[in-house]
Amino acid sequence: LEKVDRLPNGYRVYTTHHLYQLKICRLVFGGFVNRRLRKASMQLIAAAKVWDLNAYETAAAEYQRAIQEDIERTWKVIEIAIGETSLQETSNTQYTKKQAARLAGTTEESIRNWERNGLIPQAAAYQKRYYSQAVVNRMYVIRLLLDTGYSIMAIAHFLQKMDSGEYVDAKNVLIQPEKGEDLQSCADYYLQALLDLQQKANILCDLLTEMRKS
Repeated sequence: LEKVDRLPNGYRVYTTHHLYQLKICRLVFGGFVNRRLRKASMQLIAAAKVWDLNAYETAAAEYQRAIQEDIERTWKVIEIAIGETSLQETSNTQYTKKQAARLAGTTEESIRNWERNGLIPQAAAYQKRYYSQAVVNRMYVIRLLLDTGYSIMAIAHFLQKMDSGEYVDAKNVLIQPEKGEDLQSCADYYLQALLDLQQKANILCDLLTEMRKS
């Protein structure tokens, strides 16, 4: 919140600005799904605190876009989980590391880490790396499982079973006592959280019209 003035008797006096800032905080806090969306949502709070409505508008649009992209990526994982899209999907399309990171909603450094941990194949030394659609599909799955709390080791074990065609065993890898979820359940729950977040993001955008009049 922006600074709150006090009356001579020490009582704080809150303005309309503070009321909107509180509304924004309530819509943002408690809705964090991953670090990327948390960072995007905090830009809204930062802009509202200084009452920079142009910056708020930009941040709100970026937040909506980021959520929509995550929804689309999660649908990709659901398609993989129900068998409509394969981890071994064949395609002639090749992506650079930067392009692959953008598609999967991760960073280039994360992709390098996944390579080092054997989650995705490594390129030969000193060769520029390109990624097929099949590898990008793996990235969608890896990113979602990491966001929902699975360890690198568990994900590596899951992918090994999937690659070997041991689908029942692969499912069992993800069913841990504290989770009790398979890939499709993880994706479904994650998608619902994103859809709830999208509704809040829409309200955050709608607040702007009121804020401009206050």
